[in-house]
Amino acid sequence: MSSDITRALGKIACPCGLVGVKQGENHDLTTVAWFTQESSNPPQVMVALHPDRYVLELLDAAGEFVLSILAEDQENIAVFCGTHSGRNVDKIKELGLATEPAAVVATPRVKDALANLECKVSGRYQSGDHVIVVGQVAAANVSGDKKPLLYYEHNIARWSR
Repeated sequence: MSSDITRALGKIACPCGLVGVKQGENHDLTTVAWFTQESSNPPQVMVALHPDRYVLELLDAAGEFVLSILAEDQENIAVFCGTHSGRNVDKIKELGLATEPAAVVATPRVKDALANLECKVSGRYQSGDHVIVVGQVAAANVSGDKKPLLYYEHNIARWSR
């Protein structure tokens, strides 16, 4: 890919969040920046996941996930969950991350996230070097008025840099 294309794509500001899945006794979270709402009726979101991500294995088995939108003061969570594999590390334990039961899905919500969207998988598509997972939002909660953490110029970023 040309450097102009890479630089231009870096100008797309994306919210930063976590995709969490609990399948049996296994619970993993991975950092995502490529996600968005893609439908209002029904309410749906899409997330792009690299096919090697452990969370995708769990998601394929569970058929559901929680998308947690992170606040700008949760950069450490995003960095840790994006740089460690759930195959090797219990990210929730290592971070001391507070979770709470979800309303509809088996996967717990991240307690201090800006918002949590509880999703049932409604589609899965291979696209380029990522897998697009579409989730129908079955329940949600909002817990804060902080600004969201961003992914900008290929890095995790706060609103003021």
